[in-house]
Amino acid sequence: MNTATHELDIEMLDVVAGGFKWQPNTKNDDVIDARGGQIKILGFTITLDIKGNPSSIS
Repeated sequence: MNTATHELDIEMLDVVAGGFKWQPNTKNDDVIDARGGQIKILGFTITLDIKGNPSSIS
């Protein structure tokens, strides 16, 4: 096992990041934006965006 410590360059970081990429203006209903939060009221779940505005109700 190689235990050397060194900074990852951008190509290595792409390999170890597992394909996790952020793309602006991408909306996916299966992904919850954890920066805002959620509130459960009367059996409904209201998801809030980063500014505190409701972004979805389920």
